[in-house]
Amino acid sequence: MTASGGKVQARRHRTIWLIVAVTAAAFLVGGVPSPARAGGVVRTPYSNPPETFSDDSCGYVMTVTRSSSGTFSVRTGTGRASSVLFFTDNYSFREVRTNPATGQSFVVRGNGQIKDVQAKPLGDNIFEIVTKNSGQPLVVEDSNGKVVLRAAGVVSFRFRINTHGNPDPNTWDFVEFLGVTIAGPHPETSACKIAGSFWGTGSANRLTPHPIGTTDSPLGYYEYLPPSYGPGVKAPLLIFLHGFGESGNGGSELPNLISNSGITFYISTNGWPANRPFVVLSPQHNSIDSPAYPYPCPDPSVDQVAGSCVMKLQHRYHNPLPAGSPCTAPSEVQAFLNYALTHYDVDPTRVYLTGLSCGGYGVWESLAEFGAGRIAAAVPISGEGRPAQQAAGCAMASVPIWAFTGDADDVVNPAGTIDTVGELQRCPAPPRKDVRLTVYPAVGHDAWDHAYSGSQGQDIYSWMLGFTTG
Repeated sequence: MTASGGKVQARRHRTIWLIVAVTAAAFLVGGVPSPARAGGVVRTPYSNPPETFSDDSCGYVMTVTRSSSGTFSVRTGTGRASSVLFFTDNYSFREVRTNPATGQSFVVRGNGQIKDVQAKPLGDNIFEIVTKNSGQPLVVEDSNGKVVLRAAGVVSFRFRINTHGNPDPNTWDFVEFLGVTIAGPHPETSACKIAGSFWGTGSANRLTPHPIGTTDSPLGYYEYLPPSYGPGVKAPLLIFLHGFGESGNGGSELPNLISNSGITFYISTNGWPANRPFVVLSPQHNSIDSPAYPYPCPDPSVDQVAGSCVMKLQHRYHNPLPAGSPCTAPSEVQAFLNYALTHYDVDPTRVYLTGLSCGGYGVWESLAEFGAGRIAAAVPISGEGRPAQQAAGCAMASVPIWAFTGDADDVVNPAGTIDTVGELQRCPAPPRKDVRLTVYPAVGHDAWDHAYSGSQGQDIYSWMLGFTTG
């Protein structure tokens, strides 16, 4: 999340369509041997050798081996347009995605053409490119080579590059991905949904939306009931608090909760293991602007990192509702928890709380306001916790806490997690319980995929289940 002019905006870099990342990268690879001359064209064949990496963005680990090839062309205009750059790319790519736990795999491949696209100069050597990519952008095959999904039509996407004033594309940098639009008979899918269709757990079948007004809940929410849930079984309750990008009105915008990242997203793409016993409830916060509560962030007098600035100001404003709080407020969490304990067959001594970014802030604030005796354990991720800790002191450490952040987070200050945990770990025990900190090196704001998937060796679910308030 970032803030500007008093309005917080989502900042998500997850690319929904695999083709977008591959095609955007193709503009900046290929080893163009010499600069384009005015009015001339430099055509360069390229072949990127396979690269293998791990992807845990679906809530579990996939191993991805990706390769691409094609012919990249760049030319400059003539006359008055001599400083204008034009791009053409004929490309193909192939990915093999494998579940390392089972060895199962599937293939994603595609090809297409982006032809003579003009780059718009923005100043300071920054150019914006808007493409229209025709071809067969996405084909999915099972391990036997059988086509199970085929997409066609036109994919348009926007991104920015920095040429550094050098006409040689080898020296350019990819700056920012700005979005994608899809026209034509494309199925609504993502890498995680594709993977879930091959080796998923079926968790999406147990996920139910409850729009605001259809229940007694003060918020619209999603409900996940595990296979073990039933009469006579007091299940553990896990409340998940989303990030700013998933905010909404609890009704028509409730699907925002399953559109991007975090536990509700993993469940919706069949990535949530059936043997986890939690009832998972995901309430939606409505981020409503209010001129009475300005957020001129970043503000060095509050915090130089925009997200932390926003969260600190929200705390300073006492988490105002219904308008004025970009992030989940503790009073919302407490009211929703009261509803959940009344309407679900859950164990009130096994209530767990977790959240990411704005939701991580909501976790910290909730621990400070009412955590002792109500929350058995909590996992805040990439959220600002210093205001809550300064307000509650060592009382907050009476709840077991495992906090996560990336040390390269430029959205919410890592100190909002690191300093908070450091202060709590200095509290005497008792009342301090198990307070842990995990900092992922060279990881930005998106620390939650590592934490929730357990890909780096941390099992937060078994850890939470080891605590009760009884």
